[in-house]
Amino acid sequence: MIKPRSRNVAPVTPSLDDFIRQPEQPAARELEPNASRKFKTVSLPMNEYEYSQLHAACKKTGRSEKNLLRYAMMLYAKEVLAE
Repeated sequence: MIKPRSRNVAPVTPSLDDFIRQPEQPAARELEPNASRKFKTVSLPMNEYEYSQLHAACKKTGRSEKNLLRYAMMLYAKEVLAE
């Protein structure tokens, strides 16, 4: 026969009022500009003309395609956010 175990510790159950009164914790944290790039991936469909422009710019600047897109995005973001 199975012997039931008795629980000595009462489970902690916060009341609904305590939960509602808790301040909201902001999720903002300091972001690291040189952190690893495993957060988000973007797939970008391009036509042949756009890809040829990207390839020519990469060849001229010596940057990889991903690096050139990141660099251009950061330049544009700084310009837009400075307004």
